Amino acid sequence: MEEKQTLLCNKCKVEMEDSEVSFAYLNHSFRHKVKRCPKCGQVYLPEELVNGRMSEVETVLEEK
Repeated sequence: MEEKQTLLCNKCKVEMEDSEVSFAYLNHSFRHKVKRCPKCGQVYLPEELVNGRMSEVETVLEEK
């Protein structure tokens, strides 16, 4: 059985929730579901997202 990992906001000490967040880079934007603090809005970006999708989008936009 797989355990659910709980992420707490470092500032508010409350559990972060899944939330659709908009990211912008070079006047382009994309949306992705990430963990976000319901109290202060702090966003948690997993390494897989930063090195994967975000890196991909950055490379494509910089080539234009």
